[in-house]
Amino acid sequence: MAGVEKRVRGLDGLRALAVVLVFLSHKAHVDAVDAGKIGVWLFFLISGYLIVGELHRNRVRIEQRGARTAALLYVFFMKRTLRIFPVYYLLLIALTLAHASFYQRDVDLGLAWHFVFLSNYWIGVVHDGWPGTVSHFWSLAVEQQFYLVAPFALLFVRASRHLALCAAVVAAAACAHLALYEEGAIAPLVYAFSPWNFAMLALGGALAIGGARVPLRSGAAAAVWFVAASAGIAGFALARADCAESVTRAALLPGFFDIGLALSLGALFLWLVRRQDSVLVAALEARPLAYLGTISYGFYLFHNFVPSRLGVAPALYARLHVPDAAQPVLALMLQFALAVLLAHLSWQVLEKRVLEWKRPLETAIRNRLPARAAASRT
Repeated sequence: MAGVEKRVRGLDGLRALAVVLVFLSHKAHVDAVDAGKIGVWLFFLISGYLIVGELHRNRVRIEQRGARTAALLYVFFMKRTLRIFPVYYLLLIALTLAHASFYQRDVDLGLAWHFVFLSNYWIGVVHDGWPGTVSHFWSLAVEQQFYLVAPFALLFVRASRHLALCAAVVAAAACAHLALYEEGAIAPLVYAFSPWNFAMLALGGALAIGGARVPLRSGAAAAVWFVAASAGIAGFALARADCAESVTRAALLPGFFDIGLALSLGALFLWLVRRQDSVLVAALEARPLAYLGTISYGFYLFHNFVPSRLGVAPALYARLHVPDAAQPVLALMLQFALAVLLAHLSWQVLEKRVLEWKRPLETAIRNRLPARAAASRT
């Protein structure tokens, strides 16, 4: 695990599917299943898999005296800062100016909380509700809080204990998630502030560390695993959507369905990263999906600001003899296209250029703080 991690095929396509699910949740108001939750949890799984996997490999390097802890910490926070901060804070500054002048002035957007990545706390505990078009920032706050803790929890703990640490986080978060339902917590609190969101990141990390030990090489075993995971996702998602939370005896059922859905998503995710030669992974590698996955951060940030009335023109559609059933689809397509355009411009003009600083800064940090073994030979 100490070597350089090979690129995992299909992850960009999976990110694309995740943002499409979130988009449909916010714009199409899909009610059959909680598409937004599935999309966000997929993001958490991917982030946990990549970030915890990287930190685990870096801890192995520390134990082999191939790197210094301080250098790895600096590199980690530098990379996260370049990836997250520039476009996010530019957007927040623009929103602050617009809100002060004209944009949703009658809505408490809680912008100060978003500046310090406490959106999930503000939504679930302080505001007790969803704050207009910035409500989706809660998931970014969860990831940023995770990034503040994970490097210290993993780089200063022996690599042999990392899998147990991830499992402990998942188990503790499951108990806390169920306790929220038992106490009758409001939906925004459970959705945005439940520790189970951190469990999804830890679950992704556990799959990165211990997933290779799961026997998925044979075709029969892989097929059974895929069918069971897919059935679990469908079953738990539908059951969660139909669950009557008001029934006292069933107060914990939504929480159990959440946990079952999350573990099923993790099982399917593990199948994808282990079966890199599958047709499904090849489909996820298609260029349009892969590019949408590449620009998915910008898409996620901007999509909720696309006006929901964009493309809603019943008089025009009537003159063009557009069927009634097709009209909302056309509006969604136009809104989706605008969100993609904004994400594309953000990537090309800002994000991609900022990320070009990552490699030279990483090199400078490693030159300033070389590995102890290398230093001792000089």
